[in-house]
Amino acid sequence: MKTFKIATAVAMFAAMTAPSFASCDTHAEDDQAVCASKCEDAYLKDQQGWTADMDKIKANKKACDEKCGCPQNSKNL
Repeated sequence: MKTFKIATAVAMFAAMTAPSFASCDTHAEDDQAVCASKCEDAYLKDQQGWTADMDKIKANKKACDEKCGCPQNSKNL
């Protein structure tokens, strides 16, 4: 029982501290976060079109993230 409580406490602590190490958070109020949020909004808006050219949209997202200093935001496109 004691091991379970310790493991639960460690897991909860890890879950609480993990977001603090994330870079380019789109929920913060700094200029980089605002820029990254605009990139994400534009990407989501552009991919909604019926005739959307996904290669072009992904390239635009990668360029926007590079400009903001957050290339890891478009790593998995």
